[in-house]
Amino acid sequence: MHVHWFKMRERCGNCGLAIERGERDYFIGSMMFNLVVSELLFAAAFVTTLVVAWPNVPWDFLQWAAPLAMGIAPFVLFPFSKLVWLGFDILLRPVTPDEIPRPR
Repeated sequence: MHVHWFKMRERCGNCGLAIERGERDYFIGSMMFNLVVSELLFAAAFVTTLVVAWPNVPWDFLQWAAPLAMGIAPFVLFPFSKLVWLGFDILLRPVTPDEIPRPR
């Protein structure tokens, strides 16, 4: 579904559905979803590290690794979050026949 990591195709290769569904602010939903997933992954990893390592929590490691991971995660998750957001959008606003191009 993507040309390279930061550029999505305009349409699905199988059905021809546009990846961005026509609204000029459509990308905001996928950005929000990306940020929420990144933060939830950070919170889960942080709590897991605390529980597993307690009482000898590696605070020095967490001080450097947590911000680094939070900075990298949105870029790594970008293509997946955009496609998952498209799935949620289709669930809430089903595809209309005029959104799918007719075969020539």
